[in-house]
Amino acid sequence: MLDVYTWEPNANSGKPLFCLHEKAVPFTYHYIDMGAHEHHGAEFLAINPDGTIPAIVHDGFTMTESTPAMEYIDEAFDGPSLRPAEPYHRWRMRMLLRYMDNVVAPALAMIASNRLAAPRFIGQDADELRAMLERIPLPERRATWEKLMFQATAPADLAESERRVGDAIRRFDGILGRREWIAGDSFSLADIGVFATFYSLPTAREEQVNDAATPHLMRWLRTCHARPALQAALRMGKGFIAQRAAEIREKLGVAGAAAAA
Repeated sequence: MLDVYTWEPNANSGKPLFCLHEKAVPFTYHYIDMGAHEHHGAEFLAINPDGTIPAIVHDGFTMTESTPAMEYIDEAFDGPSLRPAEPYHRWRMRMLLRYMDNVVAPALAMIASNRLAAPRFIGQDADELRAMLERIPLPERRATWEKLMFQATAPADLAESERRVGDAIRRFDGILGRREWIAGDSFSLADIGVFATFYSLPTAREEQVNDAATPHLMRWLRTCHARPALQAALRMGKGFIAQRAAEIREKLGVAGAAAAA
């Protein structure tokens, strides 16, 4: 039995979905609506007391943290290996995934949540918002949500996040100018981890990610968006992600983009 409790196939919540589709592993998808704060509700907290997405349950064993969960999936199940065979390239995979997890993904999350989520809390009752905060188990996550709910994110923090994202875009374009895939000569968990967060950049950051400014990153994005397994995972969402992915494929000229959506 393999159960995946997660949100849309987007960023950390999407990584196990992409990984499992690439390996053709059957699983049960339990949709946790983050917009409705279901990840902070009692039912999900019984599965993951930290209240973070995703959570994966395999034969009674529950794992969290999307990147090590992807390595577990690759080790535990049959299918094509998603880790480079060479130790150096495997190190590169882990190093770049750590960079995404610790630097890039939090920066993009801060920018997106302040643009999309924070405005929804304007005008809501302060006591109700405080009650929502009390349901968030992890203090660091509670502090982040408090800033969103009360529009308290410092402009300097947003500016630093923008700088980090710009640096990452240039860094990965440079990497992909030297090799076909993120960590080496074969598709790997590094590509899944970066794609899960970068898949929408050709529309979300068109001025930074385009054929003129980042030709190598765009080549890689087209190749990833054309992979049947990644397309199948992107279609699993119940919200806006599937339509967004279809629009991106059309923009990128990926064959069969409209039909795949």
